[in-house]
Amino acid sequence: MPRLIKIGAGGAEVTWHEALKDLRADDVLFLEPGFYELPQGITLTDITIKGTGSSPEDTTILGYAGVSKNSRYVTLENLCINTNKDRNSLFIPLEADTYLSLRNCIIKGCGTDTATIAVNGKATLELYSTKVIGGSISMFEASDFRLEMNDSYIDYPSNEYCALALEGHGTAIINNSRIHGSINTFNKTNMELDINNTTIDYLLLHGQTWMNMMGSEVLSQEDACLYISDECWVNILNSNFNGGVYLDKQARMILQNSRLNRMVAIDEAKVTLNNSVVTDHADFQNDAKCDANRVTFNGGLEYEYFLALSDDAELKGSNLVLNSNGATLAVQDNAKLIMNVLASKDKSLEVECNKKPNVHILGMKWTAKKK
Repeated sequence: MPRLIKIGAGGAEVTWHEALKDLRADDVLFLEPGFYELPQGITLTDITIKGTGSSPEDTTILGYAGVSKNSRYVTLENLCINTNKDRNSLFIPLEADTYLSLRNCIIKGCGTDTATIAVNGKATLELYSTKVIGGSISMFEASDFRLEMNDSYIDYPSNEYCALALEGHGTAIINNSRIHGSINTFNKTNMELDINNTTIDYLLLHGQTWMNMMGSEVLSQEDACLYISDECWVNILNSNFNGGVYLDKQARMILQNSRLNRMVAIDEAKVTLNNSVVTDHADFQNDAKCDANRVTFNGGLEYEYFLALSDDAELKGSNLVLNSNGATLAVQDNAKLIMNVLASKDKSLEVECNKKPNVHILGMKWTAKKK
């Protein structure tokens, strides 16, 4: 039978330290507003802790906590954990098979490369209306995880470390959230990643990552605000990329009804574009392949080429819109370009190429020139 335990300084409540000495499975602790110290940390098993203040920071735990290897679940609600050492604020061990649920919480890290929330074992991590500040959420190599993140916020902008690190094997579902920092997957990652109605600074995908993205935005204006590598597959719908999308190795991408500033695809990358806009520059190199339908390729003032193919790259396009804006279209080496143009601001195009038979453009006038 669960016990409901009220903790505070009043006459009817038990003290914080008294409650910790007598914790039992399935206890529910109600913490009055105030500061509760855990200088040596604590390991939690099958327990729910709820703050009773009007906001999470009204009830602050100064310290850090771990989930025991035998715990079925730990639920934290309407409270703040503020670690006072260079340690994980919340830690799930390698041996665990558990649930960790955070509801309307604030979890503060120490601002170093130490993960604020560290998952090593088998775990479901749930974040609802929760903020993680000053550190990362990290799923490590041995983890078998399921992450569900809704209406939550990670605030860890760093040039060295990622805000959400997804290694190991698992599934991550991120809805209506804000990642101030980067989401990274790694060489040994094997996972499904679903991102919906979410804003991110950077997104860097490696390993075997299958990503679905809808109604989201990547804010960085760098050349690789979205970097897709290794054997990653991505399906993107109704999203916006303020910087460059970069694909290499055997990456695969389907992008629909979206907008990106620029794109580079190299190695054996394959890209399918539908009803989308490239605002400044697109570049296909090596053996990269692209199929494009109802796509607009625009030129930008910073780039010599608005569309460039080189090596053995190929682009097949139908119903395209081409607006050079003074930039050049280039088809170099053994690259091949086959397209029909639906509309263009230009009366004609100059195509920089050394093998004119490799260029087939229907729907507008074009002339070949050599560089």
